[in-house]
Order: sequence, then structure tokens, then C-alpha cells
Amino acid sequence: MRDWGIEQKWMSVLLPLLLLYNDPFFPLSFLVNSWFPGTLDAFFQSLFLCALLLFWLCVYHGIRVQGERKCLTFYLPKLIIVGLLWLSAVTLGIWQT
Repeated sequence: MRDWGIEQKWMSVLLPLLLLYNDPFFPLSFLVNSWFPGTLDAFFQSLFLCALLLFWLCVYHGIRVQGERKCLTFYLPKLIIVGLLWLSAVTLGIWQT
């Protein structure tokens, strides 16, 4: 794993999130008449989409920088921007549910 590139490291995060994006708890909505399955769906959809956005931001900025990626200067601004988008997407998704 230490020889993996940035794309391979991100794929190990994005592939499990893709499974959760596909709403594996959909049959639960037929068994339980509650707000919980819809909330899980909104949470996992926004989590995958924001992780995908973060992946593309890091990849394209990594191509431009070509240097060392320090956590404070490289990842933190992207995490703040995507984190705010994720928070608003989760809030609106849960509110809609």
C-alpha cells in the first residue's frame, strides 16, 4: 500500500462509499415505516458525492503542484470547502426526507 499512487489510495475509499451510495438499506424502507431509511440514504449519497468532489479536487491540484502535499496547505482548504457542501447536502437531504 505504501507504493500506491494518489488515485489508488482514493479508490480504496471511494469504492466502499459507492456501495453505500447505491442505497443498500432500501429494503428496510418496506419493513420499517420510519424516517431512518431515508435519512441513511441522504447521508450516504451526500457522503459519496462530496468524497468524489474531494477526490477530483485533490487529483487536479496534485497534478498542478507536483511537490510534497502537506496536510495543512494541501488538504485542509479542500476539506473545509467540501465539508461545508457536505453539511448543507446532508441537512437538505434529511430535511427533504
